[in-house]
Amino acid sequence: MADRARYARSPLNGIRQMSGLLGPVGWVPLVVLAALSAVERFDATAFAVLGPEIRDTFHLSNGGFTTIATFSLVLPILLAVPVGYGGDRFNRIRLSAVGAVVWGVTAIFTGLAPALAILIVARLAGGVGQLVNEPVHASLLSDYYPPEGLSGVFAVYRLGSTGAQAVAGVLAGALGAAIGWRPTFVILAIPTLLLVAVLLRLRDPARGASLAVTVPDEERASMGEGYRRVRAIRSLRRTWVAAFFFGAGTLPFVTYLSLFFKDVYHLGSVGRGNITAVYNVFSLAGILLGGYWAQSSVRRQRPELLPIVNGGLVISSGIGMLAMAAAPWQPVSIAAVCFLAMGIIGFLPAYQTMVALVAPPRLRSQAFAWSLLWYAGGALLWTPIVGSIGDAHGERVAVFVLGLLVTLGGAIETTVRAFVGRDIDQAVKAKASADTDALLACRGVDMAYDRVQVLFDVSFDVQKGEILALLGTNGAGKSTLLKGISGLVDPIGGSIFFEGRDITHADARQTSGLGIVQVPGGRGVFPTLTVGENMRAAGWMYRKDRPRLREATERVLEYFPILRDRWDTPAGNLSGGEQQMLSLGQAFIARPRLLLIDELSLGLAPTVVERLLGIVEAIHDNGTTVILVEQSVNLALRLAKRALFMEKGEIRFSGLTSELLDRPDVLRAVFLQGAASANGHGNGSGAGDRDGAVRGAQTKAVETASSRRRRTPAKPTKSDLEDQARRAAILEGPVVLETHGLTKRYGGIAAVSDVDLALHQGEILGLIGPNGAGKTTIFDLVCGFTPADGGRVIVNGADLSRRNASERAAAGVGRSFQDARLWPSLTVREAIAVAFERSIETPSAVAALFHLPAVTMSEDDLNRRVEEVLRLLGLRAFRDKFVSELSTGSRRMVEIAAILAHRPSVLLLDEPSSGIAQKETEALGPLLRQVQRHLGCSMLVIEHDMPLITGLADHLVALDRGSVVTHGLPQEVLHHPTVVESYLGTRDERDVLPGRSPVGAKR
Repeated sequence: MADRARYARSPLNGIRQMSGLLGPVGWVPLVVLAALSAVERFDATAFAVLGPEIRDTFHLSNGGFTTIATFSLVLPILLAVPVGYGGDRFNRIRLSAVGAVVWGVTAIFTGLAPALAILIVARLAGGVGQLVNEPVHASLLSDYYPPEGLSGVFAVYRLGSTGAQAVAGVLAGALGAAIGWRPTFVILAIPTLLLVAVLLRLRDPARGASLAVTVPDEERASMGEGYRRVRAIRSLRRTWVAAFFFGAGTLPFVTYLSLFFKDVYHLGSVGRGNITAVYNVFSLAGILLGGYWAQSSVRRQRPELLPIVNGGLVISSGIGMLAMAAAPWQPVSIAAVCFLAMGIIGFLPAYQTMVALVAPPRLRSQAFAWSLLWYAGGALLWTPIVGSIGDAHGERVAVFVLGLLVTLGGAIETTVRAFVGRDIDQAVKAKASADTDALLACRGVDMAYDRVQVLFDVSFDVQKGEILALLGTNGAGKSTLLKGISGLVDPIGGSIFFEGRDITHADARQTSGLGIVQVPGGRGVFPTLTVGENMRAAGWMYRKDRPRLREATERVLEYFPILRDRWDTPAGNLSGGEQQMLSLGQAFIARPRLLLIDELSLGLAPTVVERLLGIVEAIHDNGTTVILVEQSVNLALRLAKRALFMEKGEIRFSGLTSELLDRPDVLRAVFLQGAASANGHGNGSGAGDRDGAVRGAQTKAVETASSRRRRTPAKPTKSDLEDQARRAAILEGPVVLETHGLTKRYGGIAAVSDVDLALHQGEILGLIGPNGAGKTTIFDLVCGFTPADGGRVIVNGADLSRRNASERAAAGVGRSFQDARLWPSLTVREAIAVAFERSIETPSAVAALFHLPAVTMSEDDLNRRVEEVLRLLGLRAFRDKFVSELSTGSRRMVEIAAILAHRPSVLLLDEPSSGIAQKETEALGPLLRQVQRHLGCSMLVIEHDMPLITGLADHLVALDRGSVVTHGLPQEVLHHPTVVESYLGTRDERDVLPGRSPVGAKR
């Protein structure tokens, strides 16, 4: 057993084990690259050892020489990222050869430099050696050799360069003493040029060859995408911070090592050379130790230990610097140098192995390059500072400061342990995503806004030619997922592949070039451009194919004739529905391969929704794959066979859309369930009727008016008669809001023309009509947001026609907006608290300044009111989130909460169901009735959801082209021929919006 143990520990057996890990490539690439690195390190070490002589030749101060020496190493590193980018795209063997030739020639110029300026230029150009070696050599080795052998490979590579440094210290000192520093550098160029000839005989391996992964040329990332990709790897991002402090301490230390022993202990060049040699010998020991620990971590499948090895060795080097600076005697300082030398180089095998494991093959050069750039950045910032400290207080203080910086860098690196395992898993998932046949593959996608994570481990596939419905509760992360796919938001984890290409961190320009087009909900147009300019902008990628653009534009105008009429109108002046038509038309012109639609039916009339469905189907028939985010399960049924349902950033259901209807545990109200329960509708008949209607959509996408009429009794029931009497009594009551001859024109177009309305006390009056009928404009005129060209607005008997918006709000007029306008920089709680402004008992700023008891009581009362509103609408989980972080539906909930706080006497609601999930909409009717009773207000409601508005409103007013078509009881208005033709489309669809379930609850 003892003999076997000795054999296992023998150097010969270690070489045999290493040979087994190298694979079929063998030792040649490793030896050649290590030798080139050794020659480059020889040059750098010689310049440091002979530094005092060079300093004296050009009459420099210590700080001046240190700055030149450090900057000659650091400034070329600023080009590390372009070099790394080249290493990911071009032949790495040739790139390495060019770098070697450049530093060989600059070594000759260093020795022959007649002036300081030429010396500086030569050293700056020579810095390209390290610039090429670090990112490109590491990438080559990662592709030559398998992952299980990388720790040993990097250890051998560093042994070569560090061994050369050990020899360089003695040899450079001896040559400098014998023949001077100038001939020494000329001699060093000879082996470099010989090694270049050998290097050119090697073959550049394919990216990912060691992992059996092929990266085609078209998949190689741009520099911007490469940065976003490597920055998303949290292990690398934290390592960059550590590299900043490590570079700030170690790069200047190479020069200070020689200066320290000359100025503190008065050693000559030979003595300094010997110390440098001892330093490099212990560096060799550090590499052996660090390589062993790194290889052991990989062999034990504990990659999370690599940052511990890395950071621990860096900390040891920092402690050694502190001891070296504080030591009172020369032998103690030399012992400290021996100790710190083991860590200052020994960390590299663990570091390079970690980067190779977490970085994708196609980005390894850039991953190493970005770390190098941060490393150089620390040196650039701190070298002049430390140089000034050294000139003012001596080398001991300067080295002590360097030790503190290095120790800090090592401590930061140890914290990377928390991320390594996950990042390696992400790399594995990325490889699995690349191997799928799906058009779009998402694996473990995580997304966040600042520090708020909104998507958690989202994984799914979309097949070519499929229409996938993406459903979910408000705030589930549906829109965020679409933004991640289209490149508008950068994922923090996971991978997204489109046709086998990694687009995880591609920007929107790149994804659109691949054929991924998004129609954002409510924000898909340029408001200051005309309709025609928006259409032309949509075809920017195909601007050279004018016949095709004209044909596509004509088809869009055939689908949406209103856009032809609005051709020269700024898009910001269009109604919400017209803007949605324009957005979808732009997507059609862009000729997508993958179309992402966010909220197709948002704010649209039934006839418009039908036309939108037609254009979506036409786009799909042209071979486009579609992902549709929609609040309505029924509308999704009409288009998609498969659906995903999301809640709280996770996928809760994946399967056939029809199967989703049988999942009440998934399809439920999240925000408004408390309000419905409080109103007695949590499980009442109304809710039961609605659930039955939803389940009935399995066989029929929408419930028709005829089927509803069959359920209507032939004779009026007692409740029907009571309801009719109640509605008649409302019309006998006082009028709280009336308009007379209200008119508004935009240019030559009459948006509102001579409109007379009357809203009675306690009445809920609904406004319906096609998009562009003038409904929202009437709200703007009533509230004072837009000045009227004619007519009067009277509220509670007072003529407010000449009052501004704030004065009308103070008079009791409150409203919501179609796009939920709230303070984006306030939290949800603050936004609701601001809405209580009318009811604050102590609004005095002076009282608040002195914090009087009345103010405290008022604030306590305000907090209680805010909490009650949050509880009622299920918003307590969002209490401290900023409004800007909320989804469309969640903002709608907050807006309703603000309305409750405002307590208006006349309430105008502009499409309250817009952007709200289907189950939330079904609970919205009872909630609005509860709000009306609680506030004692009258309501004027714009709504396209026919089941909601017919079940909610006492009377309806139908508008078209800015004028009143008819008014009366809901069923009377819905039977009007003009309403059927211009708005509902057919009689069988007059009381439902495609994709919505009937409200079903009675007053």
